[in-house]
Amino acid sequence: SKVLEATCNEPWGPHGTLMADIAQATRNFNEYQMIMTILWKRLNDRGRNWRHVLKSLTVMEFLVGHGAERFIDELREHTYQIQTLVDFQYVDSSGRDQGLTVRRKAQALVSLINDKEKIREFRQKAAANRDKYV
Repeated sequence: SKVLEATCNEPWGPHGTLMADIAQATRNFNEYQMIMTILWKRLNDRGRNWRHVLKSLTVMEFLVGHGAERFIDELREHTYQIQTLVDFQYVDSSGRDQGLTVRRKAQALVSLINDKEKIREFRQKAAANRDKYV
């Protein structure tokens, strides 16, 4: 339910506490499976559900830094799925290109997961920040 809440279609992004709970849950095998099932399903949404896609990418980026190591391995195995979002298209009824944000976020995530050094730095920075606030 936390993943569904974090990736809902509301106009605001997922908050840090919620994403931290999801990151912690990735360390439990059964919860990890449920999290990934929902994230991959949301990532395949299209059209007016573009926020599902954007927020899934946001949660995934957060999990690269804070989630279980196996999460990164799974992202690498499914890079092609994220790469397809670099061409994401959606223009809302007012003519605004909402797909632009999705395309940028997808490109940034693909760039991150393809660079082991970047991931290491990202996780170190995340750990340092996590320790600051605990």
